[in-house]
Amino acid sequence: MGNIDINLKINTYNLIANMDLILPDYYGENIYTLSCFIAEYLGVQRQCLNKMNLNVNSKLVLALFDGLGWNILNQTSINLEAKKITTVFPSTTSTVLTTLFTASTPGEHGVLGYNTFVKRLGGVVNTLRYTYPIISERDSLSSSVPFSSSFPNVKSYLKEAQGKKPISIVPKGIENTEFSNATHGASGESKTYVNFWDAFYQLSQVLQQDAYDFIYFYVPDVDTLSHRYGPYAEPTIKSARDILASILEISQKHKKYSFIITADHGHVTVSETILFNNDQELINMLDVPPYGDSRAIFLRTRYDVSTYLSRKYESLKIFGKTDFEKLLGKINDVSVLPDYIAVPTDYRAFIFNFKEKDEYDKLKGHHGGLLQEEFAIPLVILNG
Repeated sequence: MGNIDINLKINTYNLIANMDLILPDYYGENIYTLSCFIAEYLGVQRQCLNKMNLNVNSKLVLALFDGLGWNILNQTSINLEAKKITTVFPSTTSTVLTTLFTASTPGEHGVLGYNTFVKRLGGVVNTLRYTYPIISERDSLSSSVPFSSSFPNVKSYLKEAQGKKPISIVPKGIENTEFSNATHGASGESKTYVNFWDAFYQLSQVLQQDAYDFIYFYVPDVDTLSHRYGPYAEPTIKSARDILASILEISQKHKKYSFIITADHGHVTVSETILFNNDQELINMLDVPPYGDSRAIFLRTRYDVSTYLSRKYESLKIFGKTDFEKLLGKINDVSVLPDYIAVPTDYRAFIFNFKEKDEYDKLKGHHGGLLQEEFAIPLVILNG
């Protein structure tokens, strides 16, 4: 897709963005109620608000294609019988995957964004890498404070699976990390792959063994390309098309398995990036720097910053503590919550760079918020 088409799409979306925020529906067709179904399928009981009812075989593949939102699916021209559902808030990988493998709402498990505040650690932590945002080393905190101590309410149902043998297939490098072990890695068995072709080869090999009842298959390529080039760029759409075609081909060869195909979030094409590092007046009012995500900004402060934010950044929708249950679902521990959450109603990204030299503000695709393009995701059932 050319730049002219992309720009037209951005401009068209910007015309309707201010009226398009979608609040999570933790009782409806949401990735949370999907997770509650999977937990029950594995013989684990959770006190869920609601759960999906799906017809699947006794063996199941859960394929999660990172970043492949409903908006990107519609660009692929792949013929699939897909249902549009919603994700959870913030619409970001760490929060969604934690919900998906704990059958709990973000407010219950406490993994609230790409970066989140952890009182036990005295500051903001990168949840996927389990380290401070200024540190590149993965799991640098684990030797001092394990993930389970920082996030005591993250309890993967895979550890409690009854009579089902699970396995995960993930990119090499993210297996056996603190975050993985607390979520999908709790199955205890995993296979890794090095690229797209190897991913589907590993999946095919595992399916041929016919030894597992539940297979989690995770592919991040669409998300990686969407961040770099934007969600409607040719590499992003081609990647999504190839992934969906490959999973369709494999599913037709293994009818014994049902395939649940979904995503954690979609993406928006960023129209402008705002650096909070340059807003010293705001920084002076905060107890810690802004955290969360570029499109779900969490603020801890002793001041009423809502008026300041609304005046300076008119497109930000400001949510106070009385609104948090609408965003995060059931809440376990109020101490993990910020004082305010700001969500863009347009296509801007709002970033605080913890590192002085960071490329985060250069990305063309972002997510985390409540617009349709980032919040609506597909649900496909094959061999159901």
